[in-house]
Amino acid sequence: MHGTSQGVIHCAAERRPDVAEKDPAAATKLNTDVPRQLAQLSKDLGFVLVYISTDYVFDGTSPPYYPSSDTNPLQLYGRTKRGGEVAVLTEFSAKVVVLRVPVLYGPAPKNSDSAVNILLDIVEDQSGKQYKMDHFATRYPTNVLDIASFLVRLSDLDKPVPRIIHYSAHEPFTKYDMCLIFAKILGLPHTHIIPDSSPPPSGVTTRPQDCHLSTEETENIGVEGGLGCSEFEAWWKNHLNAVQ
Repeated sequence: MHGTSQGVIHCAAERRPDVAEKDPAAATKLNTDVPRQLAQLSKDLGFVLVYISTDYVFDGTSPPYYPSSDTNPLQLYGRTKRGGEVAVLTEFSAKVVVLRVPVLYGPAPKNSDSAVNILLDIVEDQSGKQYKMDHFATRYPTNVLDIASFLVRLSDLDKPVPRIIHYSAHEPFTKYDMCLIFAKILGLPHTHIIPDSSPPPSGVTTRPQDCHLSTEETENIGVEGGLGCSEFEAWWKNHLNAVQ
């Protein structure tokens, strides 16, 4: 990535928009202030800092979004993550890469650790409880193992990379769509899950409708093996069959 420099990948964040809204100070400290301190350490110690950011720095009104696209976050979470981007990118003598990613899934200690994995619990809840499920916002769920593999291969590049890059799978799903896929794989009914195609009501933490990240510039960097994104349904089929 930058010759023989050592690297630090900063993944820690308050990723839950609703939680961030309830405690802005804590979200700002973790999502903005910590990256700023790490960028200062990057400058002082000479390591490469990879700051994991989010598609929620965009407002979702004019996809696809490129690394150079104007940011316009709709909620506090997105603003604090954009704050982290600004903090690391303005530490000019630091070696920094901002990697924006969309909603993530993959192996996790608890399904509640991922906004995608948690949908499994809803599909599997056959108690008679009904769930209203978002069928308004389009998401591009991306596997954490794929991102990890890409970062390893990116670190093997013996040349500088752009300061902002995007990594994303490109299959579009709403959360309701994902529930249907989980129900199909698990062989469970999904009549208890009701699609909701209406925009979020006022008073609810706003989510953008479509923040599709363009990866064209990332693909042109020349990382061996390319992006290597998993196909959503195939990965979950293999994973769920393996853990059952």
